[in-house]
Amino acid sequence: MKHRVVYDCDNTMGLPWHEVDDGLTLLYLLGRPDIELLGVTTIFGNGTIEEIYAQTEKLLHRLGRSDIPLWRGEGERGEGPTEAARFLVQTASAQPGKVTLLATGPLGNLRAAAELDSSFFCNLKQIVCMGGVLRPLRIGYRNLAELNLSCDPEAAFAVLNAPCPVTLMHARVCMQALFRWWDLFKVKRWSAEMCRLLRHWLLVFGVYCGVLEFYLWDLLPAVYISYPELFDENPVTIRSTVADLESGMLVLAGEGEGTMINMPTQILDRKRFMAILYEAWARVVYE
Repeated sequence: MKHRVVYDCDNTMGLPWHEVDDGLTLLYLLGRPDIELLGVTTIFGNGTIEEIYAQTEKLLHRLGRSDIPLWRGEGERGEGPTEAARFLVQTASAQPGKVTLLATGPLGNLRAAAELDSSFFCNLKQIVCMGGVLRPLRIGYRNLAELNLSCDPEAAFAVLNAPCPVTLMHARVCMQALFRWWDLFKVKRWSAEMCRLLRHWLLVFGVYCGVLEFYLWDLLPAVYISYPELFDENPVTIRSTVADLESGMLVLAGEGEGTMINMPTQILDRKRFMAILYEAWARVVYE
C-alpha cells in the first residue's frame, strides 16, 4: 500500500542565492513509487509566499506534474486560515488515519488547519517534520539561526504537542546528510540546468559558511516515511515553551513532564540513505 503524503514546504529551488533542499525533496517524493503525493502546500520561510508559490508551481511544471494540487499558504506568522489550511483539513478528514503530513518549513499551515478543525491532528496518520536545535548551531565559521520552528513558534508549539504521532528531525541529525561536489555525478538523468542549480548552491553555501558541502535538511523526514528503520527511534519528552521556540530551541524534559515525540539522533546507514536518494532522483526528469 502506498504512503499517502501531503508535502508542506517553503521551496525556493531555482531562485538565486536560495536553498534547494525543499525542491530536492519534491523530486524525491515524485521518484518514489511507494508514495502517493496528494498535494503540496506552501508556506513563507526561505522566501516570501509569492516567491515560494511561484517557484513550486514552476518546478511542478518542469517535472511534468502540474496535475498535483498546489495551494498557497501562510505568508506571515499568525495569518488566518488560507486555502492551504482548508486543503489540509479536507484531505485529512476525507482519509482519517491514512495521511502523512510532511512539513519542512514553518508550521503555520498546520496550526491554521487545527484552528479550522479541532480534530485535524487526530485525523492524521502522522506528522514528520524538520526543524529545531538542541544547542546553538555553528557551521564552518558561521553561527546560524534556526529557520523553521522559530518563524512561527506558536505553530511549532501546537505541532510539538499534537495528539498524533510526531517525528522531528532536528538540525544536528540533518547535518549527517551531506551533499558534496562528487554527488553531482551520482544521478545520471539530472539535466545540465539541475546540475547548475546545485553547483551554484554549493558555491553560495561554501562561501557563506566556509565549507565545501551543503546539507540535505528536508530529505531526512521524507526518507523516514518509507524507511523509518534507517533512523534510530528516540522517544523523548519535549517541554519547549513558545518563548523557547522563538529561537527554535528544543528543551527536553523528564518522563511525564512534557509531550512525547520521536526525535532521531542518527542516520544508521548513510551509504544506503544516499543510495535511496539517488535512485528516486534518477526516476524524475527535470527539463
